[in-house]
Amino acid sequence: MAMNRQGSARGKGDGVQPVRKRKKINWLVLLAWLVALGLLAGAALFAAVLVYFNQQLPDFRQITEYKPALITRVFDRNGEILAEYANERRVWVPFSEIPKPVVQAFLAAEDSGFFEHGGYDLKAIVRAALVNVMTDRTQGASTITQQVAKTYLLSNERTFTRKIKELILSWRIERAFTKNEILELYLNRIYLGNGAYGVAAAAETYFNKTLAELDLGERAMIAGMPQAPSRYNPVKNPSAAKARRDIVIRRMESERFIDNAEADAAVAAPLVLNVSTLKQGEDAPHFAEFIRRLIAERYGEDALYQDGLSVYTTIDLPTQRLAEQAVYEGLRTFDRRRGWRGPLAKIKDMAQWKEQLAEIAEKYAHSSRLGEAAVVLKVSGKDGVRVGLADGREGSIAPESAKWTGKGLNSLVKMGDVVVVKASQIDKDNGKFTLEQLPQVQGALVAIDVASGEVVAMVGGLGEGEGFNRAVQAKRQVGSAFKPFVFTAALENNYTPASTVLDAPVVFKTGEKEWKPRNYDDTIGGLITLRDGLAKSRNLMTVRLAQDVGMRNVADVARRMGVSDRVPITDLSVALGTLDLGLMEMVGAYAVYPRGGEYVPPVYLRRVQDAQGVTLLRATPACEGCLAQLGAKPTEPPPVPPSSGSRALSPQVAYQMVSMMEGVVESGTAYSLKKLGVPLAGKTGTTNDFIDAWFVGFSPDIAVGVWVGYDTPRSLGTGETGAKAALPIWQQFMAGVVKNQPSGDFRVPSGIEFARIDADSGLLPGVNSKRFVTEAFVAGTVPTDVTPDMVDDPTGSFGGGGAGGGIDNLLKSFGIY
Repeated sequence: MAMNRQGSARGKGDGVQPVRKRKKINWLVLLAWLVALGLLAGAALFAAVLVYFNQQLPDFRQITEYKPALITRVFDRNGEILAEYANERRVWVPFSEIPKPVVQAFLAAEDSGFFEHGGYDLKAIVRAALVNVMTDRTQGASTITQQVAKTYLLSNERTFTRKIKELILSWRIERAFTKNEILELYLNRIYLGNGAYGVAAAAETYFNKTLAELDLGERAMIAGMPQAPSRYNPVKNPSAAKARRDIVIRRMESERFIDNAEADAAVAAPLVLNVSTLKQGEDAPHFAEFIRRLIAERYGEDALYQDGLSVYTTIDLPTQRLAEQAVYEGLRTFDRRRGWRGPLAKIKDMAQWKEQLAEIAEKYAHSSRLGEAAVVLKVSGKDGVRVGLADGREGSIAPESAKWTGKGLNSLVKMGDVVVVKASQIDKDNGKFTLEQLPQVQGALVAIDVASGEVVAMVGGLGEGEGFNRAVQAKRQVGSAFKPFVFTAALENNYTPASTVLDAPVVFKTGEKEWKPRNYDDTIGGLITLRDGLAKSRNLMTVRLAQDVGMRNVADVARRMGVSDRVPITDLSVALGTLDLGLMEMVGAYAVYPRGGEYVPPVYLRRVQDAQGVTLLRATPACEGCLAQLGAKPTEPPPVPPSSGSRALSPQVAYQMVSMMEGVVESGTAYSLKKLGVPLAGKTGTTNDFIDAWFVGFSPDIAVGVWVGYDTPRSLGTGETGAKAALPIWQQFMAGVVKNQPSGDFRVPSGIEFARIDADSGLLPGVNSKRFVTEAFVAGTVPTDVTPDMVDDPTGSFGGGGAGGGIDNLLKSFGIY
């Protein structure tokens, strides 16, 4: 066998082999296989992605457990919002209560195919991807369902993995919730700028309206905000907000939610805002802060700011506004009596006055309700005084508003002076201001509903409520306002209102120290009745009375009436009010008298509910239906003792004190109250050196107390008594109260007998009696003796006549002289 050149062996019959034909490739089949393999690979990849992300996805059922941070609202007794507390403004509204036009506005703006897709819109995703790749613009494609998934379950990071998770969760959400449920989740959680979360909160924030009150343009503006809440914020960017609003309106037209005429009218309308912030208790700042602390202590800060509590208080805002105004005007009047103190500060560089004024104004921000800091820009005889404010406003001070200073306006200030001004009520819109002065003195007022013990008004001082609340936190000497407790103890220990006590000098010794009390006017009255002694606030007879009755009994009366249990039982000066007490406890104690002797602790809350309406706290009424019972007939006995109260005094003693304290109004230190023309009773209080001024009193329906003084104790000024400094505030407030709520008469319990007696002797009238009074006695205690004839004693030894004459002889008979 021969080998060829390549070394191949040739066999028998070797020759050239025929060439085989190659088979044609079936490209269609190959393509089909490739597609199939691609689909399989894609499916496998998709499955792998699902498995991978499924392990990282949050449980979408967490949505059902979502607990939104809601606004806690504090209401007055009439349901008016007093204050709101929240970390973010959010109001949750069930879908059934969201008006259909609001829903349509959001569908047009955000997801017109919402009711057709299954959670995501592939066409929108592709379109957005092309826009993002081919242009510099960024376009979103998220459906409402995707936004729900992102808002409730994911973060705001802009990553591919987050988008995948969002799509998967959207698909699941669509199968677990109805479309309406998804819309409810969306419309209540979406952020809409200015701290507002959800459509209801946005309606309140921008327009101060409910959802049902929004018009077409307002709905469209809110619906246009989710894409960019900051960019379309109507407060900061009104033009951008309007442009976006108009786009939404046209989309609503294209979706046939509205017709062309409606759209044209809405687009042509201006964008008008009525911005509303969370109410901070502006009408009752100290009470609102008091309640805020009370709720925070009881339920915790988290509950207060996140749980959406509804807190129904006892405060009555119309009455509260009367109280705030009375305190402000009363302290303003007092401060003006003390004179003009000069400007607050001086701006040296007038080129920078706005910046410097802003810094000064910030220091006095807590007093913004009383006036605003302004700098004097110009002083001229022709134009008067021109001022500028930190916010850029300018105006002039009305010359007549400076009359209280006793000087001409132009002589009071110079250019650069910083003064306090207030927009004139007469010409508020044209830059007219009045010259003011921030009072340095402080004051407080408390008003309690007699029947229920509910606090209906509380003023803790001038300025904002975050600081010291003088109505409940301050303890100050009460002066003669303490005397009713002494007289009450006397009535419980065999005295009557007609009993006479010697009003004459007395000396008390404690070791080597001597105490010599004296009357305010340094006069002596001789023998005077308890009624006259209380009405004229006689110190000497009060101390003698306390000594005879015993301070232990006085302290016991005060304790039963809710006043401090720390009343000393050996210090007779306490009878004249040297003890430090709070305004709230004083008013609560005085309310015992018109309530028929029952003590009820002050009540601040009526009801507290959680966001679901479950009642967490309900105050037990002190006396269910008390007002109706008390108002029946003047001669009927007081109502059944309140369930939450305690018997402090007998109804008879309580009424005797009411009658005697009416004498303070009829002929005593509160005589000016007579002009109100309604039954009133009370007691003034003034401490040594005129440091504290008080008036505490009541009508048949309301007990009210007023305190005036400086936070750091110092004299209010000579003659600034309770009748001069505190009573005018009480009177102005009560004038408004009785005008709005006419009062009946004080209720008289059974067991009381009335008798006409001699007002000086306290005995039955004699032939020469000059003054008479119809006195209230406990049955069986009416005097039987008749006032003796005193024809040879024209000065009247039985009191009321001042020093000299018959009183001198009387004092000698007692061994005083």
